[in-house]
Amino acid sequence: MANNTMMQWSKPVIADLRRERRGATFDIWDLTTAIYGGQEALDLIDKQTRIVMAEPRFQTDDLWWMSRKERYIRACERGELFVKIVRENKIPFEERGPLELLLGEDLFILLHDIMFVPTLMNLADEEQQARWLQPALNYDILGTYAQTELTHGSNVRGMHTTATYDPDLFEDGGWHIHTPSLEAVKWWPGGLGKSCNCCILMARVIIKGKDYGPHPFFFQVRDWETHASLPGIELRDIGSKLGYNGMDNGAMRITHVNIPRRNLLMKFVIVEKDGTYRKVGDDKMLFGTMTYTRLKISSGAGFNLAKAVTSTVRYSAVRRQFQMQRVVLGADIDNHLDDDEKDALAAQDQLKNLVKPSKRTEAQVLDYSSQQFIIFPQLALAFAMHFAGQEAEKLYNAALLEFKASKFDALTEMHVLTSTLKAVSTVLMADGMEQCRKCMGGHGFLNAAGVGPQYLSALPQATYEGDFVVLSIQVGQQLLNAVSSKMMKGKTSNPKTPSLQYIYEYDPAKRQLPPKAAELDSLLQNHDFLMAALKSRANYIHYASAQTFQEEVAAAGGKMGAETLDTVKIEFMRMTYAHAYVLYSDFFKQRLTELETQSPKVASVLKLVFELFCLTVMDQSYDRGGGFGDFVGAGALPADGQSQVLRRIKQLLKDIRPHAVPLVDGWNIPDFLLNSVLGRYDGRVYEALYESTKNEPLNETDISEGYYKHLQHLLHPERKHQDQAAAARAAPAPPSAGRAAL
Repeated sequence: MANNTMMQWSKPVIADLRRERRGATFDIWDLTTAIYGGQEALDLIDKQTRIVMAEPRFQTDDLWWMSRKERYIRACERGELFVKIVRENKIPFEERGPLELLLGEDLFILLHDIMFVPTLMNLADEEQQARWLQPALNYDILGTYAQTELTHGSNVRGMHTTATYDPDLFEDGGWHIHTPSLEAVKWWPGGLGKSCNCCILMARVIIKGKDYGPHPFFFQVRDWETHASLPGIELRDIGSKLGYNGMDNGAMRITHVNIPRRNLLMKFVIVEKDGTYRKVGDDKMLFGTMTYTRLKISSGAGFNLAKAVTSTVRYSAVRRQFQMQRVVLGADIDNHLDDDEKDALAAQDQLKNLVKPSKRTEAQVLDYSSQQFIIFPQLALAFAMHFAGQEAEKLYNAALLEFKASKFDALTEMHVLTSTLKAVSTVLMADGMEQCRKCMGGHGFLNAAGVGPQYLSALPQATYEGDFVVLSIQVGQQLLNAVSSKMMKGKTSNPKTPSLQYIYEYDPAKRQLPPKAAELDSLLQNHDFLMAALKSRANYIHYASAQTFQEEVAAAGGKMGAETLDTVKIEFMRMTYAHAYVLYSDFFKQRLTELETQSPKVASVLKLVFELFCLTVMDQSYDRGGGFGDFVGAGALPADGQSQVLRRIKQLLKDIRPHAVPLVDGWNIPDFLLNSVLGRYDGRVYEALYESTKNEPLNETDISEGYYKHLQHLLHPERKHQDQAAAARAAPAPPSAGRAAL
């Protein structure tokens, strides 16, 4: 791992992991460069990692032993250190991403950087930015984004908090902000409970009795100097959660608070002193922060899954369980072995060609095909989601330049792209992390194993900023629009939604014939065929869903109301999954094409990973959006081809096995960020596991306080009576009646 400053270890790496790394057929640093998008990006990550690793208070191995209150205070300390580094090193806003990642957990700084600041950048006009943006960039003020209410989350347009315009408030007019009921209380904004002193407040604009819907306001909630909540504003932390407990998610009740007219963000909407309301550009940009936030969430999904996969692969290479008798595959094969055991033996034989096998009799858990079948698809998915997030970010940045030039053609494309990736990536990320935790066996249930707590802290990403069902409805409607444009209007493309072009190119009237079984084995190694199969399956679902919707509309007498839409919401969910897999494969293949020139040896291994990703989508046991049967229905695969798909998957597992540890090493995730005693780079998991128990508060004393208070009385009931009698004798005598009368 030459040049790799992100790794850290204090003791020699154990033999098992040394052997695994020695067998790499590619330069791991080349893979790292490919993952993070080039040397320039790596230099930035390396520089910031060195800074963080030089500060021991950034270590996270104490987090899993803390109470909720202690953990929040620890988050405040980490936030202070983060800002100190930013200020001292003059790190520009656009370069703070790696540093945010190195925090190791979500805290109020992330809401400030991902939602509050970008909203000011994109929705405030020049005069408003002059007042608020620079203080926000320097953390002189701390902000969050207050949109969700107690009873309204996904239905943003149904929120109850009001901003009623009054031209007589202040010299220049103002807004009367109020939450009219308990249901309207703002609920869940990260950092709002105790940390932030202002926020972007989403409230319904009411002018002269007319409701213009939700709009963003700059809203101060705490005193700049004392940090006390302002009059009319009640702030609370909403309480301990399953995970994510470094974040002070808040509740805010607003009772008749007045703010100036110009606190409404006015880049795309202007309200004059007399109450005149007018739009500037596309008012959909008022919700642009949601698009950006969904992009950032989906961009981090692959990395979050990669952390879990890294810990699981390394531990599976170190952990040994059961003896695996070595046999000669062929005429002398042991007929008592099942297919999984034979596959594991073959994988072990393949690894033997690269490295010297251990003399220990128990087999590495990573050698078992059953373990590979669960872990390696998650590794492939991590790469697919990561590359998709990176490419989506490039497309978003290009679109943002157009938005700033008042060109809004890319709005629909960005909405569909970010909504699809956010909806699907977060669900697959969470499911994948939990699969990894299970693969670590009993030890994986410990907080010190790292994956469980990280899974619980990543889990809410599947819900906030649009959960899967709500986003799938929005995506599904756009996919149906594309189908309708082709079938009803004869369109062959839509320049505003290039990612949906494959829908326009599909001809549902032309029956696709599946490949013959004799051809399938070779086709399953053809990347163009794999991508075409994913697109055919997606189109099969899209067009069948459109037909179902058309039938439901006809049954409703031609009406297309909410009830009719509800009849195809399940189809929308399946369509969204299918579309996401098309995006993942397209972006992955695009990156492979680049790497074939830049790093051929890396590309040769990632080709195997790409194939595994595509084939596990085809395999019925993997795909949440409809399995093998949909590929058969689409004519992409023969009805009797699933055994061939599974056989190819099993071969890929064997081919990837020798590269598994180098592939996760390529993510270059430092031990302090993994925060896992089982995923350590040096593989000394059992020493670390035993050492970690020193942090457990119960181990501070040999005899627990619980023994003195309760356990001893369970074991020795007579002591309870003895202790009670002794306590009674030691108690002072009660005052006499005469003294009491005096």
